[in-house]
Amino acid sequence: MPTVIAVIIEISICVCVLWVISFLSTLFHELGHAAGYMFSTGGRRWHIRVGSGKKLLETKFLTVKLLILDGYFDPAEDRIDTKAKLISTLLGGPAVSLILVAALLILRSAGVSFESEILASGTIEFFLNYALFYNAFILIMSVIPAHYFSGEIRGLETDGLKILNALRDRDNR
Repeated sequence: MPTVIAVIIEISICVCVLWVISFLSTLFHELGHAAGYMFSTGGRRWHIRVGSGKKLLETKFLTVKLLILDGYFDPAEDRIDTKAKLISTLLGGPAVSLILVAALLILRSAGVSFESEILASGTIEFFLNYALFYNAFILIMSVIPAHYFSGEIRGLETDGLKILNALRDRDNR
């Protein structure tokens, strides 16, 4: 019986760690958009939503929902009045995701031992690989010029499609 309880505890911890990795990856991507927005416009009023489904937390700048399947950056001020500001804001998220992917690849290939006396063999490496995969997924999905197909952002344009449309726009906003 103690073995069953230990397995249940390990699975619960694993699910929680995977949720936190997914949350942080999505949050950092959206914070990249916020950084691009603040850098290009000087605006300080914005809101980020991470996840969909049941609301877990809501503050002035952040809403966290249970299912970490998507995220959304919403500037509260309409300061994006030029193509350059729009593109800077849009590129912030993919840039942060690219930096995270590069850092995780370097960490993964650095030859560092990830053995632990507390966790099962290979667990830390599994979490590292998951973080790498999840951030690469966010990066790829955000730069592909398409519409999102799931979650609360279903039907909205990806960052890549918004950038492509901004570049095609002949208006000199």
